[in-house]
Amino acid sequence: MKVATLHKVPGMSWAKGVSWEDGQESAARLVKQARETGEDIFYRLNRHVRRHPWKAVGVALAAGALLGLVVSRNGRA
Repeated sequence: MKVATLHKVPGMSWAKGVSWEDGQESAARLVKQARETGEDIFYRLNRHVRRHPWKAVGVALAAGALLGLVVSRNGRA
């Protein structure tokens, strides 16, 4: 079985000269950035909920009611 190189695949000429290691480093950077962004969002959300607990309860109730409404109507057409 032949394996095509990226520079021979139509539309992938930009990948010519890009090594496997470069791709791995880029993927590792993206994973690290995604993790840091997720941690930051979690920290901010946690801080906001602790500062405004009743607002968080209200949002959770509204989201639950909306989800229940959507699910209960899902069987009816």
